[in-house]
Amino acid sequence: MKTVPRRKERAMKTSREMELLLERMPVGRLAVTTEDGPYVVAVNYLFLEGHIYFHSGQAGRKMEALRADSRVCFLVDDVGPQVIFEQGCGMSQIYESVVCFGRAEFVEGPIEKMRILEKLVQKFVPAGYPLSPMGDRNVEKTAVVKIVVESMSGKANVLSPSHTVLHNRFHG
Repeated sequence: MKTVPRRKERAMKTSREMELLLERMPVGRLAVTTEDGPYVVAVNYLFLEGHIYFHSGQAGRKMEALRADSRVCFLVDDVGPQVIFEQGCGMSQIYESVVCFGRAEFVEGPIEKMRILEKLVQKFVPAGYPLSPMGDRNVEKTAVVKIVVESMSGKANVLSPSHTVLHNRFHG
């Protein structure tokens, strides 16, 4: 199903804009299909070489769903404050978001798994932080999933000097 964005002026114009958000954010939401229906779970991830990677234990609802149906949807967003808006309900949300559709593949080779896991860890620790080497047994027990992105779209409502930020219980 393809849809046309309702707010075309908010559509991200280039794939690079979407990739920058995917590179910047620490957590995304993975949607899979289970026999009971849709299932969404937050995952730490790595965007590398045009693909999305995450790690997991070998078992569980998410992994069972991926083995049964490799189709996935992945959402990443950066939510900002609410602002006064002269239309609708009088307020608007500042945000950037990217939705990716694709297929999940399991990374099987131990060298590639190690490479991805090391890059994933490096994303989250300060530069120069001393890391213990990953043992082969730990790598073996860990599932690494690669999402081959088939399509993506992005939207943004960017904060501008003309906006008046609403201070509420979510944003000081």
